Amino acid sequence: MTGPLPPLRNERLAAGRGLLAAPRSAASASSSDLSAEQQAHIAAQRQAFDYEAAERAEIIREHEVLEAMLMAHLKNEDEITKKWISLI
Repeated sequence: MTGPLPPLRNERLAAGRGLLAAPRSAASASSSDLSAEQQAHIAAQRQAFDYEAAERAEIIREHEVLEAMLMAHLKNEDEITKKWISLI
């Protein structure tokens, strides 16, 4: 029951996915070198990335909690089976 996690749902925030990031002409280029539209696009990309990373982290946390609950349930069933066998 500890199979791979399902893929992320990417239908949200997919509007800006096909666009290219701002060109990186120089390593020292600051955000003031970019137009307002490019800065807004980069901010949207960062926000989308942060959202996806947070969602992925939450899915992993939920998965780990469910695994722990399953293990506790299986241990409990194992103890019950052992006690049942000892009564026979």
